[in-house]
Amino acid sequence: MANPFKVADTEFLEKALNAASLRQQVISNNIANVNTSGYQAQTVNFEGHLREAMDAEAGSGEGSPVAGCVDQEFATGEAGGWTKASLKPTVESQDGKLNVNNEMSSLAKNQIMYNALATKISGVYGALKWVVENSGR
Repeated sequence: MANPFKVADTEFLEKALNAASLRQQVISNNIANVNTSGYQAQTVNFEGHLREAMDAEAGSGEGSPVAGCVDQEFATGEAGGWTKASLKPTVESQDGKLNVNNEMSSLAKNQIMYNALATKISGVYGALKWVVENSGR
């Protein structure tokens, strides 16, 4: 059953905010271990999953193929077929030598994205607050 008190659908925004938080932790861990021999750098994959879930959400008609999705018979678990309910970031190993400058720029980019997502969610709930406060006028 859907949440009856959820007026605005911010689920994609909330999951993107969680992914940005996880990405911040992964990048920080990569930077902390830049000089550790044998350390395998990691990266967070979320945007591809988000696009697939958004395509599934906007799918036209019942049973129609959705752009970006694998065939339904193969769309099980984490092998594809992401939906709003199953959407989550995945942490994957990164190939190649770890470059601290690239990691620092990724950290800055991710911080900007996190702030933008937090501002958007705040704006949605701020608008709802304004409607509730001014509905009796």
